[in-house]
Amino acid sequence: MNYSFKIINSSAGSGKTFKLAIEFISKLLVTEDDNHFKSMLALTFTNKASAEMKDRILSYLWNLKEQRNERIKEIILKKTSLDESYVIKRSAKILEKILYNYSNFNVMTIDSFTNNIISSVDESNNNEDSLVELESDMYIDMAIDELISEIDDNEELKKLLIEFAKFKITINKSWDITFDLKDFSVFIDKESNEDQVEYFKKMDNNLLTKLRKQILEFKIKKKHKIISLIDQTLNMVYENGLNDSDFRGGFFPKYLKSQLNEDKFIINESVEKSLLGNSNLYNKNLEKMKIEKIETIRKNLTDNYFEIKQLVLEIYKINSTLNYLPSFSVISKLEEKIQKIQDENGIRLISKFNKQLNLLIKENDTPYIYEKLGSRFANFFIDEFQDTSELQWNNLIPLISNSIHSESHDGSKGSLLIVGDPKQSIYRWRGGKFNQFINLIYGQTNPFHLLPIIEKIDSNYRSSREIINFNSDFFTYLSNHLEVDIYNSDELNFKQKSNKKEVGHVSILSCESEIFYSKIENEILDILDRGYEPNEIAILVRFNKHAKDLIENINSSKFNLISGEVLQIKSSKKIQFLISVLKLTNVKNNYLERKRVIDFLFNHNHFGNNYENLNKCFHINLSRTDIVDFFRNISNQKFDYKYFSSLNILNAVKYCIENFNINFNDSYLYAFIDNIFDFIESNDDSIGSYVEYWEKKSDSIHIDITENRDSVVISTIHKAKGLEFPFVIVPIYNDKINDNRNADPIWLYEPFKTFNALKWTLLPKSRNLIHMGVNAKEIYESSELNIKLDTINLLYVAFSRAESELSIISKKDKLNNNSLSSIINDFLEYKSVAKEYKIGQKTTRKINQNKIESSSSENKRINIISALKNLSQAEYISSLLSKVFAKNKSSKVYIFFPNPDLIQLIKLFNNELNIELCTSTHIFNTKILDYDYVLFPNMNEGLFPFIKLNDSAISDSEKKKFESLSQHEQEKKISDIFYAIIDRAKEVHLIYDSSINSFRSGEESRFIKQIKMLNPGLTFINRKVIQQNLIISEDEEVKIIKDDLISKKIESILIEGVSASSLSLFIKNPYLFYEKKILGIDNKDESKYLNYMDQGTLIHRVIEKLYKPFIGKNLDVTNINFMKNQLHNESHNTFIELYSKEPIGKNLIFIEAIKEYIENTLNFELDQIKNQNSRIKIISLEKKLEFNLKIKNQNVKLKGIIDRIDTFNDKVRIIDYKSGNVNLGVLDIKNIDKVKIDHKYSYLLQLLFYKYLYEINNTKIQIEEIGICSLKKRNLPFQFVNNQSNLSLEEIQVIISDIIVDIIQTKEFIDSGNPL
Repeated sequence: MNYSFKIINSSAGSGKTFKLAIEFISKLLVTEDDNHFKSMLALTFTNKASAEMKDRILSYLWNLKEQRNERIKEIILKKTSLDESYVIKRSAKILEKILYNYSNFNVMTIDSFTNNIISSVDESNNNEDSLVELESDMYIDMAIDELISEIDDNEELKKLLIEFAKFKITINKSWDITFDLKDFSVFIDKESNEDQVEYFKKMDNNLLTKLRKQILEFKIKKKHKIISLIDQTLNMVYENGLNDSDFRGGFFPKYLKSQLNEDKFIINESVEKSLLGNSNLYNKNLEKMKIEKIETIRKNLTDNYFEIKQLVLEIYKINSTLNYLPSFSVISKLEEKIQKIQDENGIRLISKFNKQLNLLIKENDTPYIYEKLGSRFANFFIDEFQDTSELQWNNLIPLISNSIHSESHDGSKGSLLIVGDPKQSIYRWRGGKFNQFINLIYGQTNPFHLLPIIEKIDSNYRSSREIINFNSDFFTYLSNHLEVDIYNSDELNFKQKSNKKEVGHVSILSCESEIFYSKIENEILDILDRGYEPNEIAILVRFNKHAKDLIENINSSKFNLISGEVLQIKSSKKIQFLISVLKLTNVKNNYLERKRVIDFLFNHNHFGNNYENLNKCFHINLSRTDIVDFFRNISNQKFDYKYFSSLNILNAVKYCIENFNINFNDSYLYAFIDNIFDFIESNDDSIGSYVEYWEKKSDSIHIDITENRDSVVISTIHKAKGLEFPFVIVPIYNDKINDNRNADPIWLYEPFKTFNALKWTLLPKSRNLIHMGVNAKEIYESSELNIKLDTINLLYVAFSRAESELSIISKKDKLNNNSLSSIINDFLEYKSVAKEYKIGQKTTRKINQNKIESSSSENKRINIISALKNLSQAEYISSLLSKVFAKNKSSKVYIFFPNPDLIQLIKLFNNELNIELCTSTHIFNTKILDYDYVLFPNMNEGLFPFIKLNDSAISDSEKKKFESLSQHEQEKKISDIFYAIIDRAKEVHLIYDSSINSFRSGEESRFIKQIKMLNPGLTFINRKVIQQNLIISEDEEVKIIKDDLISKKIESILIEGVSASSLSLFIKNPYLFYEKKILGIDNKDESKYLNYMDQGTLIHRVIEKLYKPFIGKNLDVTNINFMKNQLHNESHNTFIELYSKEPIGKNLIFIEAIKEYIENTLNFELDQIKNQNSRIKIISLEKKLEFNLKIKNQNVKLKGIIDRIDTFNDKVRIIDYKSGNVNLGVLDIKNIDKVKIDHKYSYLLQLLFYKYLYEINNTKIQIEEIGICSLKKRNLPFQFVNNQSNLSLEEIQVIISDIIVDIIQTKEFIDSGNPL
């Protein structure tokens, strides 16, 4: 018991929380000071763990006081060597002390503790009421947007970002640098990058600019050297009378030539193996003389290859460095802008906590920090230490060190207890460091002058013997299979002792993809058939996408599958409708939003029998009317748009619900209103502000679900950590263990010998690192080892959640050596079974026939109500008031609102009159009367007792008087009044928010704990959990049935003219064809910058203006140079002509990107004219063509605008400009059969359509080539359809006619899901 530093290495299910709670209580009992708990600090990783730890400590003290738990009493007596009667009395006293001084009961998350220190110590923090923001993405986006906007007035920044965009174009990437800046900002926000961030923040931008120029020059030299070596090597091959085909598969020459044609150099390990003799370099049946020649030059070929390889690796480093240099340059600006946004919005990003605290600790000594905190901690307890980040630990070390190396005021020595399990380290992506705990256990690091006591607990109290034995077997196999030796040690092996007598069951099934979902469903049904409940089953998955996949593919009438992580409220049609109505206050003429409003109302029978079908409803209500009339028409004159627009967001939603008779009993709607309520607590409550917030955050707004909901819960493994379930099902997908495409880039120290001024650069994680020296190889191999550890630990966490039965169901298809499913398959092979492995025995629940009699009491009735968020609380209050006043209008009711805005939510339930019948003054102003009913909503720790007073709640003098009191005096005053009110009430209702997704953690108020634990005999406590019925409606197929109106519209469209893009749109998504062509809805995204369509329009217009003066002429060098000189002015002027404004921000960068794209194409044509003696003559630009056909007795006009018709060496070509990337495969004539059914081949269809139009209108001219000018392709922008001349006009006409016949004959327009 008497220790200064102790480490408990505790495996899964061994009772870590129990052990920590026992240690905490033991420390309290052996210390004579009744207030010693104020000097104790227990830190957890999650809010849920913090709440559980508090409950454990308090309930164990209560058990000791009431002598309810012999096991706990025996453990405590043995650990403390104290007398039993003393322990009972002391436990009672300590419990009372804690409950009446609850603010000093310091069990919290590390993040909460960090926030407390920053709030207390940081004098530069101007906003003490800063809200803690968990998500940083939205604020990073805002910072990047501000950075981009700054280029209008900052020439240096403008030049930097434009050069960045241009460089990205040179490596065939998108010009849009905002994506790169976002990825980079998210990456550098991680704690592990702090040193590099500080390095670049201090670096002079002029030096970075100079380095960039030098590195670019260096790249050109290296590139020329590679090309020279490739030419030299190929010449060596050919001069020796060898052909490409002499080498096996032609791979070696093919590899060399590919390097000449692409501006993307790569290394090829298979070529390397063949040169080194580890595989065949040449064909087996090659004649002897040629073999001898190859062998003669093999060494030279190999030497050249390795020289090329080193140069390629150097280029790889150069390109990555050039890609990141602009981001390095703006680190300081981004950090400044994020700080400014935090200050302006009154928030503190949680991702910045530890860095901010680290700085404060470096600037201030520990006694000063303790002084500011108001308490000095003597005893530290850290739970789940394996998840503690390096920076969090470094921040704690000075505080802990100060305590454990000295004595507290009562003479007791400080102590540190660390509890954790390295095998459950799964938060490396958050900064959790596996080695940090390992090094402490093995004594390789120790920040203190005291040696720790190491205790290993290998008993498992959670899982059945069969599960424990299986996990030991499986993970021992897996660590050997993945060659992770660290798990073979005594401290870290997977062996555990079982403490459960009940029999358990484990099964592993490897099945084909077709039966994967049915096997999971059958497993659930089997458990239910044996008498168990759905909420006893958990499905644990690796990613949220898997949860979504299971919900979409498993549909059973006998159970629901739910997952709070994928139930986005934006997926609800009801919420989509409300958002569309709200958006129409800002974009009044957005007919797409109007259509969504009508669609919802029609499908929810709002219009009754007024319209024959949805299409007629659309046609009548989507006429070009004023927005005021639009809402009057669809609401039977009820909806007053002007009044609605003047409301705040909450009342606006209420107005919509009332006017359109929206069913309120809906979990999505509850979550939506709760989200609005949370939003207006710290933001302006206008409709526009919320809609703007929704646009940025809607993807991350989910429904909260209660744990005891009668459904099967799907959770990610990360979220399930620390939990346990009787039955666990783990579906195993074919995800790669190591997918470098999603991996963070890797820092490389001193990457270039030539550039000493650059100490760091970033490289994508790839096998290239293995060949870049010892340091890079070690970094790569360490990263690979970490991924293996992550894999083992993640599966261990998943499998060890099970209490009774564990079912592992793996997809068998597409097995590869780098997937989770391959691991399961390999284990089955190891066990010598083909598909299924089972151990143990399944059990059936025994039904308890004994009825539990309901207790009755004459004592005061106190109702403790657990609700999710605020709207459920409001509904409960509303319902209760209705019952109370229906029974007796004279009932005396008192409600205290810690958050007065809750009244607004109660009014959503049409209860304004009942609220007015209640007394709802502040508790400081209320007269202590004999109330019939007393209601206290928001009974959460942190809200009640309150720390600050609402300005309008009481008088200024009363407020000043309260604020002059110490915290203890404030809390005592609140406590005295609270108990005086409830003591005289007949019935009390204490309602708290059980949601744990907020920073407040959903912990019930201390007063609820006091009532339960200190005076249980004086009251009849009734506990109730409010559950919102969750109805997951299946997405109905979105479609429109054809009617006479549609038939006539199609006839009209075909007569007026149909284009290739219209045909492609129908193939891609018939519903969008209906929306755009039949309804005529063609809304563009509202943005201050050009959208994708506008960008394409601008590019086409600039090209047309440049080439137009040379129509009918053979282009020459002078013409091309003239166009290049005009490019700048034409780009700028055309933008102004099209959009009637000067380009700003990102539009400025886009104009530079346009110039880069077009100049590359001009340079390509210049090379053709100058160096290849090609003859290029422009015949026409933006040529409009039409032709009339008769299809199925229907007059059809084909129409199109051809970007460019020219002659190339006297051969007529049709060219279409594309600003996006074009895959060569989509232009392959071999795919001609697919153009009618697959939208991927729309470019091929478009080119054939143009060929048909041109040749049918110009019968004497034959088109020799049709192709795309892909502006993003630097080296080869022109890509043509091979063998297109083999296709006759008649064949092309059949293709076009068939698509048009499909449009004419289609009976319904179904949404394929493909976006516009």
